[in-house]
Amino acid sequence: MICGVIFLAAAGPTSGAGKAFDGVYTGKRLLTKGPAESCPVEEDVSVTIRGDTLTFTNSALRNFAIGFNPHPDGSFNETYVDIGGVNVFIQGRITGDSIDADVTNAVCEHHWHLKKEHRGQ
Repeated sequence: MICGVIFLAAAGPTSGAGKAFDGVYTGKRLLTKGPAESCPVEEDVSVTIRGDTLTFTNSALRNFAIGFNPHPDGSFNETYVDIGGVNVFIQGRITGDSIDADVTNAVCEHHWHLKKEHRGQ
Protein backbone atom coordinates (compact mmCIF):
# COMPACT_ATOMS: atom_id res chain seq x y z
CA MET A 1 0.00 0.00 0.00
CA ILE A 2 1.48 3.31 1.06
CA CYS A 3 5.12 3.01 2.07
CA GLY A 4 8.46 4.66 1.66
CA VAL A 5 9.63 8.22 2.05
CA ILE A 6 7.01 10.88 2.69
CA PHE A 7 6.80 14.17 0.84
CA LEU A 8 4.03 16.42 2.06
CA ALA A 9 2.93 19.72 0.58
CA ALA A 10 0.36 21.90 2.28
CA ALA A 11 -1.27 24.85 0.59
CA GLY A 12 -0.44 27.91 2.66
CA PRO A 13 0.22 26.27 6.05
CA THR A 14 0.27 28.28 9.23
CA SER A 15 2.82 27.17 11.79
CA GLY A 16 1.37 25.88 15.04
CA ALA A 17 -2.25 25.82 13.84
CA GLY A 18 -2.42 22.05 14.32
CA LYS A 19 -2.18 22.28 18.12
CA ALA A 20 -5.70 23.69 18.29
CA PHE A 21 -6.92 20.49 16.62
CA ASP A 22 -4.97 17.96 18.71
CA GLY A 23 -6.87 14.83 19.67
CA VAL A 24 -8.13 11.43 18.57
CA TYR A 25 -10.87 11.30 15.93
CA THR A 26 -12.73 8.11 14.97
CA GLY A 27 -15.37 7.24 12.41
CA LYS A 28 -15.90 5.76 8.97
CA ARG A 29 -14.55 6.17 5.51
CA LEU A 30 -17.04 5.55 2.71
CA LEU A 31 -16.25 4.83 -0.92
CA THR A 32 -17.38 7.66 -3.20
CA LYS A 33 -15.64 6.57 -6.41
CA GLY A 34 -13.81 3.46 -7.55
CA PRO A 35 -14.40 -0.27 -7.96
CA ALA A 36 -15.66 -2.11 -4.88
CA GLU A 37 -13.37 -5.03 -5.78
CA SER A 38 -10.29 -2.83 -5.27
CA CYS A 39 -11.49 -0.27 -2.74
CA PRO A 40 -13.01 -0.81 0.71
CA VAL A 41 -16.66 0.27 0.52
CA GLU A 42 -16.86 1.19 4.20
CA GLU A 43 -14.47 0.80 7.10
CA ASP A 44 -13.43 2.22 10.45
CA VAL A 45 -10.76 4.92 10.46
CA SER A 46 -8.97 6.63 13.32
CA VAL A 47 -6.85 9.77 13.16
CA THR A 48 -4.66 11.19 15.89
CA ILE A 49 -3.45 14.76 15.55
CA ARG A 50 -0.53 15.92 17.69
CA GLY A 51 0.96 19.26 16.69
CA ASP A 52 2.18 18.98 13.12
CA THR A 53 1.67 15.20 12.79
CA LEU A 54 -1.43 13.31 11.67
CA THR A 55 -1.39 9.57 12.32
CA PHE A 56 -4.07 7.37 10.81
CA THR A 57 -5.14 3.77 11.00
CA ASN A 58 -7.47 1.80 8.73
CA SER A 59 -7.68 -1.84 7.65
CA ALA A 60 -4.47 -1.65 5.61
CA LEU A 61 -2.35 0.79 7.61
CA ARG A 62 -1.59 1.06 11.32
CA ASN A 63 -0.29 4.25 12.90
CA PHE A 64 0.80 5.76 9.59
CA ALA A 65 2.16 9.26 10.28
CA ILE A 66 2.34 12.20 7.90
CA GLY A 67 3.08 15.88 8.39
CA PHE A 68 0.02 18.03 9.04
CA ASN A 69 -0.31 21.78 8.93
CA PRO A 70 -3.93 22.95 8.75
CA HIS A 71 -5.03 26.54 8.25
CA PRO A 72 -6.36 28.35 11.34
CA ASP A 73 -9.94 27.80 10.05
CA GLY A 74 -9.37 24.02 10.13
CA SER A 75 -9.12 23.51 6.37
CA PHE A 76 -6.27 21.46 4.99
CA ASN A 77 -4.91 20.15 1.69
CA GLU A 78 -2.17 17.56 1.90
CA THR A 79 -0.44 15.51 -0.78
CA TYR A 80 1.48 12.36 0.07
CA VAL A 81 3.90 10.87 -2.46
CA ASP A 82 5.78 7.69 -1.62
CA ILE A 83 9.17 6.65 -2.97
CA GLY A 84 7.46 4.59 -5.71
CA GLY A 85 5.46 7.60 -6.93
CA VAL A 86 2.11 6.66 -5.39
CA ASN A 87 0.08 9.82 -4.72
CA VAL A 88 -2.64 10.35 -2.13
CA PHE A 89 -4.47 13.68 -1.90
CA ILE A 90 -6.29 14.58 1.30
CA GLN A 91 -8.44 17.68 1.58
CA GLY A 92 -10.88 18.56 4.27
CA ARG A 93 -11.81 20.63 7.25
CA ILE A 94 -11.91 20.27 10.98
CA THR A 95 -15.02 21.97 12.34
CA GLY A 96 -15.63 21.83 16.07
CA ASP A 97 -15.15 18.18 17.01
CA SER A 98 -15.47 16.74 13.48
CA ILE A 99 -13.21 16.05 10.54
CA ASP A 100 -14.72 15.73 7.09
CA ALA A 101 -12.18 14.88 4.42
CA ASP A 102 -12.00 13.51 0.91
CA VAL A 103 -9.08 11.17 0.26
CA THR A 104 -8.13 10.27 -3.31
CA ASN A 105 -5.55 7.89 -4.74
CA ALA A 106 -5.11 6.53 -8.28
CA VAL A 107 -7.98 4.02 -7.90
CA CYS A 108 -10.23 5.00 -4.98
CA GLU A 109 -11.92 8.05 -3.55
CA HIS A 110 -13.24 7.97 0.01
CA HIS A 111 -15.04 10.42 2.26
CA TRP A 112 -14.04 10.41 5.91
CA HIS A 113 -16.39 11.59 8.65
CA LEU A 114 -14.70 11.46 12.05
CA LYS A 115 -15.68 12.67 15.52
CA LYS A 116 -13.27 13.70 18.27
CA GLU A 117 -13.13 11.39 21.27
CA HIS A 118 -13.54 13.04 24.65
CA ARG A 119 -11.88 10.80 27.19
CA GLY A 120 -12.43 11.13 30.93
CA GLN A 121 -15.66 13.11 30.61
